[in-house]
Formats: sequence, C-alpha cells, structure tokens
Amino acid sequence: MQPDEFVIVDGGSKDDTVNLLKQGFEMTGFIKPRIIVQRCNIAEGRNLAIRNTTSDVIASLDAGSVPEKEWLAEIVKPFRENQDVGVVGGWCTCIAGNAFQKKLERYSVTPKENLPVGGDCRPSSRNVAFRRKAWESVGGYPEWLTLTAEDALFNANLRFAGIRFFYQPSAVVRWDARPDLASYLKMMWSYGYGSGEMGQDTQYYLCRLATALVPPLILFSRNPVSDIPLRYLRNASTALGWINGRIWGHKPPKDWKRINGVWLNPQTVATMDGQGTGRGACRFPPAGVGN
Repeated sequence: MQPDEFVIVDGGSKDDTVNLLKQGFEMTGFIKPRIIVQRCNIAEGRNLAIRNTTSDVIASLDAGSVPEKEWLAEIVKPFRENQDVGVVGGWCTCIAGNAFQKKLERYSVTPKENLPVGGDCRPSSRNVAFRRKAWESVGGYPEWLTLTAEDALFNANLRFAGIRFFYQPSAVVRWDARPDLASYLKMMWSYGYGSGEMGQDTQYYLCRLATALVPPLILFSRNPVSDIPLRYLRNASTALGWINGRIWGHKPPKDWKRINGVWLNPQTVATMDGQGTGRGACRFPPAGVGN
C-alpha cells in the first residue's frame, strides 16, 4: 500500500540527507515526497509535516526506522474496521547488527505478545497512526519541549481528550538501535531530560536514581546479571538527564494546565470541556481513510 501523500521534514541534518533522499526517490516508483528543510525540534517537525498534508489519517515514521512491507496497510486497517479508534500503535523492534545492539534488544524491546490486539498502548511516534481530528483535538505535538518526550506527552493529552488507542502488532517497524555505549547513554540522557521537562513518570525515574545511588538495588532486577554494568550506566544516565530536565528544562506555556500530574494543552482542555465529561468519549464519524 502506498500513501496518498508523503512529507519528510529535515530538522537540520548536516550529512547530505536531502540530496540523498532526492536521488533515491528518483530511482524508485514510490510516490515522490515533499521534503521540507527547516531547523526545528522533534515536535515542531512532526507538526510541520502534518500541517502540510490534507488526509484524514496520518501515519508516522522516524528517520532510521525501517517499516515492513505491509506496515502502512496494517497500521491504518483498524480505522476502517473501528470507527471509534483515534490512534493506532504498532510494534517496534531493533535492527541489531552488532553484539552491543543485540544486548540492548534483550531488555529494550517489548515482546509483541505483551498486549492483546486492539488493546490500550503507549505508541512511539516512530510507529503510529492517528486521525487528523485526534491530532487537532489536543493542539498537536507539544512544541515547547526541548527535544524528546514529545510523543509521550502527546499520548497523555490524547488520553485526556478521550481518544481510543488500538494496539496493532502486525504493523512492524524496525529501528536502528544505537551502535555503541557512548551514543546509547547520550540518547538515554536525552530521554530522561524530556521526561523531566514534561513532569511525568516521577516514580519510575526515582527508582532509576535510587539504583544509581545505591548500586546493589539493581540486583533485584529480573534481567541477566551479565547486563548489570550496562543497566547501571543506563539508569544513571537517564536519572541525571531527568534531574537536569526538571531543573533546567523548558517550562510549559502559561495557558497550559496541570491536571492529575499531566500538562495539558489548552486545546485538550477545551475538548474535554466541550464533551462535558472532564475526561471524555471522543468519537469520530465514518470517513474515508487517507494516509
């Protein structure tokens, strides 16, 4: 299945990505993408791409991710079969080319069968599809975040707006895991920083901080003992990033409201108020599915 529209946003690469993309698509029969080059953070890039489309359903991938051949057909199928579904999350696994990546795969990839088909999920935006109306109902991705955690806060706002999530494990994307320890720890620090900015998952990061400060606590984990050094460094890196995000990270705009521990976009609050339920039951009328 090919998309009706295809938009790529380059947020500031310095490695000739745009020219390589143009050359690559000239050699294929795939739909030619619209390529937008604009310095931006991740949330701004996602919103910019979406605003430059017109379809009712948006399917999202990240650079460095490889979808399986049937990915697009599978990720949009639930919208045709379930008119109340607003977000579909697929299954992500690693491209594990070296020994370090294979070690990461053991405890960083959630087994496909952990959730039932159609169940609730917390999709990464490297493998997600959603109705445009769902995106609009929460004001899009939160652009005030420095870099990461934009999909986690976006998901949280969608939940408060009453949007139904649907897990579709047959929509598979393989993402390129970090190839070495230094790049992996940098990524984990960034994840922690974003989580600190958005002010969620405090208990989770306090646990990681505790294992960083008191290393023997990590022995209570069910993961292999041989992975303890790597997991300790991961926990310390994410905890340090989280602390920095809490202290030095960007603060939400003044019109955002914190409800039940979650920062909500004013559009999310308006959607909730319009439903009259506080946390609602947003439903979608039958519509054609464009991608």
